[in-house]
Amino acid sequence: MSARLSTGPEAAGPASAAGVIPAISAAAARTGVDFAALYHTARLESGFDPTARARTSSATGLFQFIDSNWMNVLAKHGARHGLAPSSRAEALALRTDPAVASLMAAEHMADNAALMESRLGREAGPVDLYLAHFLGAGGATRFLQAMQAAPDQSAASLMPAAARANRAIFFDGGRARSLADVHALFSARLCAGTAPVETGAIGSPNPMRQPALPGAAGTPLHTADAGLRAADAARLAYLLLADMGA
Repeated sequence: MSARLSTGPEAAGPASAAGVIPAISAAAARTGVDFAALYHTARLESGFDPTARARTSSATGLFQFIDSNWMNVLAKHGARHGLAPSSRAEALALRTDPAVASLMAAEHMADNAALMESRLGREAGPVDLYLAHFLGAGGATRFLQAMQAAPDQSAASLMPAAARANRAIFFDGGRARSLADVHALFSARLCAGTAPVETGAIGSPNPMRQPALPGAAGTPLHTADAGLRAADAARLAYLLLADMGA
């Protein structure tokens, strides 16, 4: 995961997405994580380019995992899905496989949601989870708790490392954005695009976590399948699978 916010790639259009939608759909169906969240994360992070590499960090692939976080997520969830790379180099190379990257991104999204909900005492919404991508689940929780107490506080003063790496997010020209300002900016990014409706996953009251398809985790990764149809969908997403400072 990258510690920087992606900019240019998010303008990629439907043609760019077409090649990776089956992988994103399959990951959503296997894990129960919302398809739109995965779709928009890929849109914002890599412009749907499974080989994208960041210039300023080790962030690579559809969801821009940095080396350390990828290895951690793969160690935690890989075996359950039949992933057993024989070397570190082979494990890191899996980030450019859309099916593997989408599946690990979905598992990490679910982990972030569970952690935040346990600390916030409420369901994590789309913007909360977007923040978890950007700041890590712990950093996002601290951001939200601080915003509730003092929404006008400078976001850069609370998150100086993230602000140094993402000046355009934390500053408007020379003016430091408040916590409420940054939250509103992230909310606007979530509403900037729509995703195709994914029909393979089962609906749930929680937009981030849907019931997983029975037996999905035990099937070969590249044979998982789900139906798709083009239409406007929920404006849900969250950004960057990153722990701040990694």
